[in-house]
Amino acid sequence: MLRLLPYLPQRLGFAVAKLPKEVCAVATELRLRAGGPVSVTASGKNRCFNSHGRFCPVGQGLCCDEDELKECLTLLSRASLYSFGDSIKQGFLPFADGCRAGVCGEGIVRDGVLTGFSRVYGISLRLKRFIGDFGFEAARRITEKGLRGALIYSPPNCGKTTLLKSIALLLGNGSMGRAYKVAIADERGELFVPELRGGLIDALCGVKKSNAIELLCRSMSPEVLICDELSAEDGAALGQVLGMGVSVVASVHADTAEGLRRRPFVAALIEKGVFPLLIGLNADFTYKTEECI
Repeated sequence: MLRLLPYLPQRLGFAVAKLPKEVCAVATELRLRAGGPVSVTASGKNRCFNSHGRFCPVGQGLCCDEDELKECLTLLSRASLYSFGDSIKQGFLPFADGCRAGVCGEGIVRDGVLTGFSRVYGISLRLKRFIGDFGFEAARRITEKGLRGALIYSPPNCGKTTLLKSIALLLGNGSMGRAYKVAIADERGELFVPELRGGLIDALCGVKKSNAIELLCRSMSPEVLICDELSAEDGAALGQVLGMGVSVVASVHADTAEGLRRRPFVAALIEKGVFPLLIGLNADFTYKTEECI
């Protein structure tokens, strides 16, 4: 959490700095709301706190105003918000080597495309976590019968990106018996963190995933392609590279395997054999792996 202090208005930073150390160590998100309570997410729980960093009921929590949100945006963008034009159109700002700030408010839309915000109502500061051996069992299953694809699923904010980063490291650094060539389609600047630069790992960052998937598969000849938070458009791009001999490890939002299969584009990818393995991730950072039949 201390990594967030340079991006917070002073009053909010003082309160965050006083939060219990054991909570800061496992926190995944700090949420700011205009005229509403500030909250921290840790160990699957959302909690409000007062100006002294003590947890309290929602109605007694520390609140921030629109001016403080604007100040936060200025700090996040280093006073150059226009330079983040492509990412702000998608409602987020990358910062601090793999962290991400989600933004919501009154959008400015031109020709059906979000181009910015006239007012900001909320900022979600998502913290980067890196746990190198977190994905060991998942990587073992991915490689135990020859290299296979896998789809990680969970509700939001349960650690999908953390698991993907660990799998990328373990596949790319030889921990699974040999080192594989790994390519990462990192549209939001969250996956290709400094800790991954010691393996056989290449990345295309800041490029739309559907475009990055095809570019990486055609230009970098990866054995494994890794990407986060698939959409239907990304699913169509994966269908185009299906015959290239690339194993795909990706993530998607879903609460159960049944819910996962109710999403048509995901069901189609599973049916085509893109994901022989499904990995269900829980809020307590445990996961289970199952074979697709």
